[in-house]
Amino acid sequence: MSILEGVLKEELERQQKNIAAYNEMLSKFKKGYIFNQTIKGKIYSYRKYREGNKIISKYIGLANSDEAIKAKNEYNERKRIKSNLIILKKEEAKLIKALRHYGNNQ
Repeated sequence: MSILEGVLKEELERQQKNIAAYNEMLSKFKKGYIFNQTIKGKIYSYRKYREGNKIISKYIGLANSDEAIKAKNEYNERKRIKSNLIILKKEEAKLIKALRHYGNNQ
């Protein structure tokens, strides 16, 4: 095994550990997204998610309540983690392709 191949394998292992860690973080968040709805001049927050074939909208509270703000912050954090996970998976695919290509040229 050459130095380059070793470095690629180490980087792939690191990426896979990061992906596992991000998946673990994602599992701790509630699924779905937060949306606001105005009813009689007041703004209410809801979480919308899927359970099987059903789409469920669960009431959180008034949009400026502590619960709604916390839910919105958690949603934003989950979204950030998901976008980072997508980037990591793309980098992992590139590393796998590089290793496969490198192995075929020897």
